[in-house]
Amino acid sequence: MFRRGRNDPLELLRDHVIHHKQIKLRSKNTEHRLLFDNSIEFKCSTETAWKSKSGQEYTLGALWCFLDCHLQGLEQKNYRKKALDLNFEQVFKADNQDIIEYFTGKVDYTDCINADKKPLPQNKKSLQKDDDIEFASQKKVKPDQEKEPLTEKEFNLKVFDEILRFEKPITTRNRLFRVQDRTFDDILKTAQKIFQGQYVGVGGDEEELQQILGTRIQDVNKAKQLSSAKLSYSVLNEFIKSKEKPIIIVPQIAELGNVCLRNVQQFLEQGQYIDPNGLKFTNESRSVQIKVKLRLTDIEQQFIVLDTPNTITNWKRVVAVFLRGSTYELKQFPDQNPNQLFKNIRGYHMKFEEEKIKDLIKQWNVKVLDLHRSKRYQDIDVVNTFWEDLEAFLLRPAKLSQQ
Repeated sequence: MFRRGRNDPLELLRDHVIHHKQIKLRSKNTEHRLLFDNSIEFKCSTETAWKSKSGQEYTLGALWCFLDCHLQGLEQKNYRKKALDLNFEQVFKADNQDIIEYFTGKVDYTDCINADKKPLPQNKKSLQKDDDIEFASQKKVKPDQEKEPLTEKEFNLKVFDEILRFEKPITTRNRLFRVQDRTFDDILKTAQKIFQGQYVGVGGDEEELQQILGTRIQDVNKAKQLSSAKLSYSVLNEFIKSKEKPIIIVPQIAELGNVCLRNVQQFLEQGQYIDPNGLKFTNESRSVQIKVKLRLTDIEQQFIVLDTPNTITNWKRVVAVFLRGSTYELKQFPDQNPNQLFKNIRGYHMKFEEEKIKDLIKQWNVKVLDLHRSKRYQDIDVVNTFWEDLEAFLLRPAKLSQQ
């Protein structure tokens, strides 16, 4: 355990946070400074002894920015934006709790402070002359003869630390492409090589990479073999032998965040969610056919999607239903007992991820599918989750599914 001296920036920041003292941010071009009680000023780039769980030491600006956003009750996305705008490194989530507890006074000591890092000078005279504290003063540099020569390892580590200090993490899609002579085609080809086990990055271990990829391939093959064994006596095999198409029921109401006949084909076949309110559906049969290749069994299977349950004559063909979470929805099924109903028919509820789950949905044995409200490229992940879950449901023994 280690506790810094009173002139240490960590101790100063902690004292001001606990006692709600004023801290001002001063910016001049790209340089930012923190003014404590209009008396002591530190550069935001001042290195501190706070060591993250990843091994790096946070600057004073990084810690202040995180604490300031936390005390204001800002969301994580607003904190990230502020840190990027000020060019501060972002605090890792794994360090959040330790930082909050120490700087708000819940704990007096912490193991996150590097005891080997020397505190700043303690006397007021030297404190006022420190470059990190005073704007006009210049940092004193020891003559070369007083400096201890760095070993080759220490020099390399120092250079690497400096590179990491100015390196900006890739946190957005735009930043990914802000590399000279880098195109989307290059990124796509590299990703394909990695997936196929033909690419090793700088300093990579090809043998280790092949071992990892080989393990993943073995896991996939085992899953497919297990699925093939289940297929022979499964519900899915009954549909294959009878050549009947399984039925999926969707709501008739076009509701943003859910599916209906207007947008279900685009969503389940192509992995793209479209607001159903802006679409028209002119098919008089009130149904659509969807063809998909199931991953585990490598079988191409057609499904019929409809929104008129009253036209169904053989309810054994119904394998899935999308629900809005209303009691009247159960009245359209022969068996209105939800405990028995969702043993034979797989229930799904779609919503935007920030929306709360309805009380009835919590009571029913249904799977919740969360959509992102604006990131449409994530739709394919939701669709894959749906098909993988439904395929696993169809691979259950046929005898257990008899109504």
